[in-house]
Amino acid sequence: MLKINLLPTYIFEKRKVRRTAMMFGVLLLGVAVGMLAWYSVLAAKQRDLTVQVADMEAKANEVKALEAQVASEKAKSPTLQGKVGFIENVMNYNLEYPKLYEDLAKYTYSRIMYRSVEPSGTQLKIGATARSVGDCGRYLLNMYRATHVFSSVTIDSVPGWSGSIPRGFDFSVTCNLVKPIAAPTYAGAGGPGQPGVPAI
Repeated sequence: MLKINLLPTYIFEKRKVRRTAMMFGVLLLGVAVGMLAWYSVLAAKQRDLTVQVADMEAKANEVKALEAQVASEKAKSPTLQGKVGFIENVMNYNLEYPKLYEDLAKYTYSRIMYRSVEPSGTQLKIGATARSVGDCGRYLLNMYRATHVFSSVTIDSVPGWSGSIPRGFDFSVTCNLVKPIAAPTYAGAGGPGQPGVPAI
């Protein structure tokens, strides 16, 4: 059976246009949905990055604070080291004279009596009493043996070497130290009336 289409062609064209428009609409909707989804993903990433940046900035501020603290401590370090060194020198200095007295006692003849012992930075002056010239000589020989302590020993006020003196006699000795003893000094500011002494 033969079919004859008597409808005008523009009707079919309208259908094609409508169908095409619907296809484009669906496609546009899909693109819009895809863009929204992509925007949502980007927004989430942006939020994550914002949180990370804030965290990094907070850590950077902490690092800067620590660096400032380290710099402050480094600035204090020379002063503290100077104080510690001064204290150590004072402690060592306080041991120098007792050690000198110990060495003096080792080389002192037992029959010699000391009347005075006056140390200074480079010398040790002694006032002593001997019962006899012989005792004084033995004492002097002992002192000459202390070469690691005294660089020289001189004696005066000794009477003649002949005979003995019943009541004894006084004499004086001057010993030059091999290692001079000097009081430590501090380069920092001192307290009132005490220059060179650190405020600890």
